[in-house]
This record gives sequence, C-alpha cells and structure tokens, in this order.
Amino acid sequence: MAQIIIADIDAYDPALPGVRTLRFATQGYVTKASDTPAHTYYDGRIQQPANVLRSCFGRGTTFGQSRIGYGDLVLVNNDGGLDGLLDYSFVGRAITIKMGNVLPNSGGVPTWVTVIKGTMEQAQFSWQRLTIRVRDRQQDLAQPIQQVRYGGTNSLPNGIDGTADDIKGRPKPLVFGQVFNVPMPQVNTTSMIYQLHDGSALQSVDAVYDRGKPLTAGAAYSSQSDMETNEPAANGYRVWNSSAGTYIRLGTAPSGQVTADATEGANAAARTAAQIMKEIMLKAGIASGDISSADVSALDAAVSYPVGIFAPSDSDVTALEMLDDVANSVGAWFGPDATGVFRMARVEIPTGTAVGTLTATDIVKIERVSSRDPGVGIPAWKVKLGYKMLGVHQPDLTNAVAEARKAFVASKFRRVEASDSSVKTANIMSPEIEFESLLVNASDAASEASRRLAIYKVRRDMYEVSVRVDSALASVLDLGKTVTLQVNRYGLSAGKKFLVTSIRTDLRGYLFDLTLWG
Repeated sequence: MAQIIIADIDAYDPALPGVRTLRFATQGYVTKASDTPAHTYYDGRIQQPANVLRSCFGRGTTFGQSRIGYGDLVLVNNDGGLDGLLDYSFVGRAITIKMGNVLPNSGGVPTWVTVIKGTMEQAQFSWQRLTIRVRDRQQDLAQPIQQVRYGGTNSLPNGIDGTADDIKGRPKPLVFGQVFNVPMPQVNTTSMIYQLHDGSALQSVDAVYDRGKPLTAGAAYSSQSDMETNEPAANGYRVWNSSAGTYIRLGTAPSGQVTADATEGANAAARTAAQIMKEIMLKAGIASGDISSADVSALDAAVSYPVGIFAPSDSDVTALEMLDDVANSVGAWFGPDATGVFRMARVEIPTGTAVGTLTATDIVKIERVSSRDPGVGIPAWKVKLGYKMLGVHQPDLTNAVAEARKAFVASKFRRVEASDSSVKTANIMSPEIEFESLLVNASDAASEASRRLAIYKVRRDMYEVSVRVDSALASVLDLGKTVTLQVNRYGLSAGKKFLVTSIRTDLRGYLFDLTLWG
C-alpha cells in the first residue's frame, strides 16, 4: 500500500437519531495508533474519490464570479452492503477526503494530506453504486445573506414590521461599509417610517432624500416608542439608530422614492474590502476560526481602500454574490482551501517564493491555453474603473434638486481611466477593459485602475498542467499559491512564476490538474 484515499462522511441516521460518521477508503484499511481516529476501520469501497474542481474564477479568467467546487464520490455497492444508507440524509453535511502516502521506513504509517473538506448533496443510489455529489465550502455562501424577514405584524399606526399586505416575507436591508443613495422599505405606512439597516446600529446616517431632494435632519430618537410618538418637522427626518437596526421617520409625505447615504463600521480601517468580506462571511454563518486571519491582515496591508455594499429588501442576494462584488472591487479572489478554511488575496503578478517547481519530471500533460478575459489576452491599452456605486440611480427627480445632484444620481457609477497608448504600437487591436467596483474614493479608484493596467497591458500566459503528486507536493498546492513552471518551451527553460487559479484533484490517478497564470 504505497498510497491510499480515505473519506470521512457525516450523515444523519434516523435510527439513532443523530449524525454518525461513515468511513470509506480505496482499499480496506485500519488506522494506526497515531492516526485520528485511531484503530478505526475504513471500508474499501471508494471507486472514484471525488475529483473536485476548485477555481478562483471562471475557466481561463482572472476576475469575475467565483465558482463553487464540485465533484462526485463513487462508492461500490454491487453487493448491496450500502443499501441501509438509503434513509440517511447527506445534504449539507460535512465530508473530508484525505490522501495518504506510505514512505519507506515509515513502519506502514501514512503521511496524510487533506485534499478536500467540503459539503454534500443527497446521495444517489443505483444498483451497483452510491454516488455523492461533493461541493467545496463555497456552497456555504450560496444562501441569502439575510435570513430575517418582515413578519407583517404591525397594528397601525404602531409597529415597524410591515403588514401582511405590503412587505411581509421580504428580507430586511443590510448595510456594509459606506453606501450611497440606497432605497429603503417603508415599514410603517401610517407614520412614514423606513428601515435602512437591520440588527445593529450604523455608524451614521449621512443624508436622506425624497426623490433626490435632501431632507433636513432632526434630533435622534431615543427609542421605538419615541419614534412612533413624535413626528419630525415638515420636510425633515429623524433617526432611531440602535441594536435593533436603523430606522428613519419622515415629517412630510414623500413625493417619490426615499433613499439614504449611510456608513457602517467605526472607521475607514473597518470598511476595507478584507474587513467587509470577513463581515459578510460571519453574517453568512462561517465561523471566525474558518476565516484565515492572516489573509485578512495581508489583504488589508495590500489594499486599504474603503468599500460599501447594500443588501436590499426587494430581492434576496446571496453572501457569495456580495463577496464577488467586494473582491472584484480590489482585484481579489476568495474561497476555501483544501482544509475548508476561507482564504482571500489580491490577484498580483506572481512574485516571491514559490511553493514548488514543476518540471518535466512532475508533469504528465501541459497545454498553453488562451485567456478568456476581455480581449482574450491581447494586452490592453486602457482600463476603466467604476466607483462610488449608487444603490439606485434616479433620472426622474423633483425640480428642487440641484443640477449637480441630478447629474450625480443619473449614473450608477463615477468612472476613472488609466491608459498607455504605447501599447497600441505593437497591438493595433489593443482593447479597453472596463471594471465595476464598490470603491468609495476617486483617488483609490485611480490607483486601482493604474495597478490593473500594469497587469493587463503586458501579455500574460496561461497553462493547464497535469502533475503527479505525492503527499509533500499535494500539501502545498492550492488556489492562490505561486509555483515555478520550468520546461524547455516558450522561454520557460529558466523557470517562470505562475499563480494557481484552478485545481482539480484526480485522486485515483494521484494527479492534480492546475491552471496557471502569470
């Protein structure tokens, strides 16, 4: 036994009732005293050990939407020995798959490497096999960020929960960072009360608008009762900002859509992309210990620009969608590593120390592939970047709105550009690349546009490489890692550093299929 694959599968057993751990391997195996768990039998039924594909982004791209990793674990069941699992529930439960190498002079004790810690869909039973669809932990983020709903319990003129005839069942809004011109649901139609944020106090409500017209702020309310009892002055508003959320009451019936500017987070350092991503993950139920604190600190050190994002009340948005928007604002990626810990980092030109060097000795197959980024890899001469996104842009405003404000809210984004016309000398069809972001400040957006131009105005290469792995190499290869590719083609004979942007584990063949960019 030189190599072995094992799987620990949590499933709900109605006969207990409760969760039990099922254990399988590519061959019958009893763990050693030094293993965890010790002296435990693994049934040798694994036919296909969940060849899971995990990616920073879509195939051949270096930004955009993240992807949920997936693959199938297939267990042999031609003897019916697994038929009793038919009533078990697997969906949403944890699975851990490890690869073990038995080295010479090891006394038969494997060196274990976790290659995927994820979650599962419900098992599928055929006559000869049991198949489990395995997902990486990115699946944990593919749920609505806001689980709290309006109950429609108002007894008008009192209440801030809506009625059965208006907002019952809709999600309550959430603010992360600094946001502009975001819409608010009306939670009490009699008293003209709106909700801006749920579940905690905001740092500040910076402005409130009625169809674009700024309203006058009055004194803050001290309680819900104070808010429901005391009406603001005409054409004004007052705020109740507490651990229950942030609410705004108007003094005059609005002429159109009511919006607000607001700030969440004690200071700019609490509103960086890294901090907001961490906050969204925590809100989505990811344990703090499952978020790499070192990565949060490193991303903060690399880019400290404040951002802002809003989860509206008129539709459900997932934590995954929000994280994509925040990460793309600063050119970053995020996702779980092989052990299920969530990582994050900026996409940079690969530098620094590589975790390993891939040579012809390691490589089973290699192919140079085309980028699927805009321009299909042709160096770009201009980068456009949107910033200061509005929650809603409003071309239809009252006549009382100043012309500058009309121009501001007519467009969803402000824009900056960075360009280098010399790129077109060699590349006459050089494209312009346009990005959107949640950045707040023009200066930060300009810096980020210049950084991306430096990346995309130069030809970057992408390779798909299959490498044979042992436990040592498998333990260091993961998304976002830097490797050196050294082969006698395309100027790589001296070695060049690349970023791992996708990884597929072919454990039956002990292969990792990598996408490399650099």
